[in-house]
Amino acid sequence: MLTHVRKACIVLSLVLVFVFAFSACGTKPLPWDGKTLRIGVDDSYPPMEFRDDKNALVGFDVDMAKAIAQKLGVPIKWTSIVFTGIFAGLDTNKYDIIISSVSMTKSREKKYLFSEPYLSNGQEIVVAPSNNSITKIEDLKGKKVGVQSGTTAENSAKKYNKKFKFTIVPYDQIIQPFADLKTGRLDAVVSDAMVAEDYAAKDAKSYKISGVKMTNEPIAICMTKVNTDLQTKINKALDELRADGTLKKISEKWYFGKDATSNIDTSVTED
Repeated sequence: MLTHVRKACIVLSLVLVFVFAFSACGTKPLPWDGKTLRIGVDDSYPPMEFRDDKNALVGFDVDMAKAIAQKLGVPIKWTSIVFTGIFAGLDTNKYDIIISSVSMTKSREKKYLFSEPYLSNGQEIVVAPSNNSITKIEDLKGKKVGVQSGTTAENSAKKYNKKFKFTIVPYDQIIQPFADLKTGRLDAVVSDAMVAEDYAAKDAKSYKISGVKMTNEPIAICMTKVNTDLQTKINKALDELRADGTLKKISEKWYFGKDATSNIDTSVTED
């Protein structure tokens, strides 16, 4: 006869098998169910998506997502996640789309569907106001350069580092390299243009746009290849929001009165 311990072990093993089997069923990307728009976001990326002093989720992408969901007639469910894991979450069906300042790149386009671009973007170099030594990409040679891990800023830095040899310092959140640049621990930060300009405008004593643009990467909404119908619906919503001036108003609200949603350069830098 089986001992109580052996019986317990067998039961536990069977339970674990069923748990893992059940979990595996939910990891495959599925088409949108049309009931709730589940969105993955890294909520530490001002002015695009971040928490205000009341811990409310705010920003350019947040306002735009709400406008899209209203067009689709569904509520939003947000999932906050660090950017290094945001694509894995999409791959395992934790949400339907990513609205989190996702730059379009050649490699990402091979794996995912994108909406039409809704915002102009590129990687810019930010320095301290007293730093006049970086006026072109090759001036990064020998410098310490901060980037957010898993982003196209990190990709472009790695690309140019092969030629010009500088030190890349990766961080989990974009607020961290900007904090280290402010205290002199870094020589430069590479980030999306809108983020770079936001930091420079809000704290001109600590940050300056160098004028060096490393890439051109329009921003779009990302989803898996199974969601062609959702892609069509989102593009229709974006077209309507652009036509009625909503996108322009959102851009002007979060981008110092600028409209970065019209006349977008849709060319994508090879990554």
